[in-house]
Amino acid sequence: MALAKWLAGWVTGDVAAALTKAYETKLNARTESERIAADIEIKRIEDKRDARQRANEVRLATANFLEMRVITVLIALPFVAHLWGVAMDTLFGFDWSVAAFPSPFNEWQGAILLSFFGLSAGIGAVRAVAGAIAYRRR
Repeated sequence: MALAKWLAGWVTGDVAAALTKAYETKLNARTESERIAADIEIKRIEDKRDARQRANEVRLATANFLEMRVITVLIALPFVAHLWGVAMDTLFGFDWSVAAFPSPFNEWQGAILLSFFGLSAGIGAVRAVAGAIAYRRR
């Protein structure tokens, strides 16, 4: 249980611990400027927490929209079909002669396929972990 708590705190940046520390700093402040600095830090941490919460609410609210899933599939389907056509023609030596997409689609194909298969989500997760690490080092 302690490991799970530590891991959750490490990944999320442990907002509760940061807020506790900021409030302790405010209580132990000797001058008005130290109290103001602590108030600013508390507000910054709370704003960051609220922004994460709002982003999560938006993500959850739009996660089950069938329209978004259908649009995503319709956008990605031609690129996936082209990729499979090129792969099958290359691997099995069919005489299909699959033509390249015209510009600018030929430049976008890789990005669209990678985002469709979740690379963007993976990059977002890596950035979140990196952000949590950077936040903890402060």
